[in-house]
Amino acid sequence: MTATKLVRWGNGQAVRLSKADIERIGVEPGDPLDVRVESDRIIIRPARHHSIEIPDYKRLFSGYDARQPREDGFARRAGEEH
Repeated sequence: MTATKLVRWGNGQAVRLSKADIERIGVEPGDPLDVRVESDRIIIRPARHHSIEIPDYKRLFSGYDARQPREDGFARRAGEEH
């Protein structure tokens, strides 16, 4: 753990991180970071995770009756190409 200070930066505040710490987690100045406060902790980590929303397939296909499409007479059936 590295000790640091909360410092004023314009009208806000900032936390200075050592070069060694930012190199260790693989970020560079300007990279997005996630900041989360848990109880008496501030957790800062690279914003690299991507969330994927998994669709509710049961809801999406709730009205689908699984019937196969009928032939329209335009093309021959597969295997009858001779």
